[in-house]
Amino acid sequence: MTVEQMLRAERFDPCSKCGGYATRRLSMAQVAYYRAAHQVHDLAQQVRWVMDHPDLAVDAASLLAELKGWDDTPPHDEWFDAEGGERQWCRFIRRLLLQLEGFVAER
Repeated sequence: MTVEQMLRAERFDPCSKCGGYATRRLSMAQVAYYRAAHQVHDLAQQVRWVMDHPDLAVDAASLLAELKGWDDTPPHDEWFDAEGGERQWCRFIRRLLLQLEGFVAER
């Protein structure tokens, strides 16, 4: 869909794959947040998988190091407009880190 088609449409129906991002322009801060959120989401899936499969020999140490890198790097202020967004981001990273640290300590 082109921008012209979108503007002339009676209702905006974004595609389910990109949520309409293809027809919008994101700021550099929004692109950075979008990329970081995808990386953190991928890490969260890996943490869940590692914890669901404790019998497999998985390199949890490298996953833990990557999570510590996210914990040591504060999110950018311009990523969040809503009050508490930054706090929620940090809590999510910390929760993943604590879960994985507990898992590694038990092994």
